[in-house]
Formats: sequence, C-alpha cells, structure tokens
Amino acid sequence: MATDVTADIVVVGGGMVGLASAIALKDRGLDVVLCDPGEARSRTSYGNAGVVSRGSILPMSSPALWGKLPAYLRNADCGLRLHYAHLPRIIPYTAHFLAAARASRWRRAAAALLPLTTAAYPAHERLAARAGTGDRLQRTGWIKAYRTETAFAAAALEREILASHGVAFEILDTAALRALEPALVRPYARGMLLTETGSVREPGRLIEACEALFDALGGRRLRSHVARLAPEAGGWRIDHDSGAVQARQVVLAAGAASGAIARTLGYRFAVAAERGYHRHYALHPDSPPLTRPVLDTGAGSILSPMGDHRVRVLSGVELNARRAAPDHTQIEAASREAAGTLRLGGPLDNAPWLGSRPSTPDGMPVIGRAPRHSGLLFSFGHGHIGLSTGPITGEIVADLATGRTPAVPVAAFAPERLLRWPRLL
Repeated sequence: MATDVTADIVVVGGGMVGLASAIALKDRGLDVVLCDPGEARSRTSYGNAGVVSRGSILPMSSPALWGKLPAYLRNADCGLRLHYAHLPRIIPYTAHFLAAARASRWRRAAAALLPLTTAAYPAHERLAARAGTGDRLQRTGWIKAYRTETAFAAAALEREILASHGVAFEILDTAALRALEPALVRPYARGMLLTETGSVREPGRLIEACEALFDALGGRRLRSHVARLAPEAGGWRIDHDSGAVQARQVVLAAGAASGAIARTLGYRFAVAAERGYHRHYALHPDSPPLTRPVLDTGAGSILSPMGDHRVRVLSGVELNARRAAPDHTQIEAASREAAGTLRLGGPLDNAPWLGSRPSTPDGMPVIGRAPRHSGLLFSFGHGHIGLSTGPITGEIVADLATGRTPAVPVAAFAPERLLRWPRLL
C-alpha cells in the first residue's frame, strides 16, 4: 500500500475488537483501513477459550485476592505466576489492582460490565450469521467446577453478585455434574453451570471469517506494524513499517500493544500485558466428548472443546514482559491437572501457544474518545473478555465514531480513569 493512502478512519489492531470495529464502521459507510501485522497466532483472540458469557462481570481483582496473596507472592498458586524482574515496571498497575480488590469495587465493576456482557452473545450471533460461522457458535453454558465444598463456599460472594444482577446459573452436585459432562472423570464436589453462556469453537477460524467479511465489504487491510500516531491538521497520520496513512479518525484497538502506541502521544495508561498459554490434546477415543468449557477452579485453568474430539487446555495468568521468553511452568501444570480431569491422548501441538491479554487493573476495558486529541478513539484492555465482547464493542466504536449514542453505556470505561499514574506500564 502506498505512503499517500487516505481513508475516513484507520483501525489499528486486527484481533476480535479491531476487526469487529472495522466491519461496523464499514456498515456505516466509512472508508476504513485496518492496520495489523497479520500474525494470526499472535493475537489474543486466536488463543481464547471461546467463552461468551453474560456472567463475565467479575474482574480478577476480587476480594478473595487478599487471602491468596501469600501463595501468589510465592508462586505457589497455579492461577498466577509472577516474574519479579518485571514487577517494578507494573507498580502503578499493581497499586490500582490491589485498590480494586474490595467488595464495593467488585460490585461497581459488575454493574458497569453487565450491559456489555448482556449484549455480547446477540452481537456474536449477528456477526456469525454474516461471516458464515454460525455453526461454530453454541449456547450450551459453561461450568465453574470446585474440587471441595470449602472452595465452593469461598465463592459465595460471586454467586450473590451474579444473582443480584439476574445472571442465571444452576448449582450441581457431584452426580449432576458427572451426568451433565460424562467426559469429566475427576469427582468435583460442586459445579456452577452458567446457562446464559455460549462458546465459539476454534476462535481463530472466526477471526479468519471476519477478515474475509471485511474484505468483501470493501475494507482495506494493511499488513504492517504501526509505530506512531501523529495528529495533523484535520486528521491523523498513521506511521507504519512501510509508509503512512492519512485519515480523519483513528481507532487504537491493538490489544496489549496499545499502551506502547498510546505513549507516543503522551498517554501513560495503568495497564499490563497478561500472558497466557494453551495446548491442544486429543480426547481418548473411548471418552465421551466434552460439550462445554469448564473452569477448574482448583487448577486455575480452563478446558474448552474445540471440535473433532479435541480439547484446548488453557493456563492461568503470567505477569511478565510481553516479549519475554516463554515460561511453560503453568501450562505444564495445567496439562498435568487436565490429565486427571479428562481422558486425554497426547498433545497435538509441537509447542504451547503463548499470547498476551491487554489487562486493566479494574477489569474493565478502555472504550472512549481520547481526552486530549480530537478524532482518536481508544478500544482496548478487554482482558479475558475480548473475544466475548469484541462484536458489541465494534458496534459501540462505530457509534462513537459517527456521533451516535451507543446502545451500551460506556462512561465507566472512560480512558481518563487509568491516566492518573506517572509511568507507562
């Protein structure tokens, strides 16, 4: 693409959020250029568990953090792995994260996220119908499984908040859980089935289909890294590896890379790259299929069906530099635990996948207009719900870019709330 390309709007980032935004902007009649290096496997959307849940309203910064903190600091809890050399770089994020780990803040975040997650599945249905991927979307719920009654009792506040917002769920005992998912061989004490939940099999295929849809709508894709956004008279210059694009508006939806790009404009967000791993395994030929995603709370990992008698095992959270060398400690532990939960065959990948989620300390995305620059929209920081809420976020972005009031309230997601810190993370 030549250096003198012009457009109405440029979307930086080709994951679920960026692609959905680009498609929705094309629907509004805008000339859209999508900038993304095209590295499908590196996108967080590619490595997602595929869960699309109305109940995804409770951030990682929960009140339960305080009881788990000693184990977290010793790297003795499989749900979190800290790399201490990286911690000085995320001091503002960590301070905000700890401040958010209170019941009052948890409740406030849940209320803000509920309209977004409620709109998520219908938006996925609309997008899947257009992209031809409706067969990959199923609404069978997902399970949070507890190994002990003590662990189940410790999650009482979560259930109380979900119930207060009308999020439907069913409590299962050991026998009911085994009857619902006979592939599970581990005898869990309790399970919570969130019934208002769907899942996407092979999220990477959805991304590919959305790319094809964007192309069919006449969108233009530029396979390149964006290095800098520069405001100009009447618009923006987007500098990339092989040139530049001029546009009236720009959407920054580059996931975990968004913070570094925003820094070129002086925005220092309290965000972090939250790394995660997955690996695929075949189920034993004699095993029943796994029919819905399962969060094993005791292992801090997720088991998600990917079709063709395959399962994706996903690890907990790793806090480390985005481009640091892989550390397979968590995914190896998650795989060992998974072997005690399902009848697994051998791994189907040569090596585990690694990706970085764009994580905010309060568990809410950054969606809104930049406070100091006209024509710049931020849309990143979705953490664990980027694939889930990507399609509805795209519709919100298109509303904001065209001067409409979004159907989903976004005041709680304003960029200003995370711009109070002295350093970029």
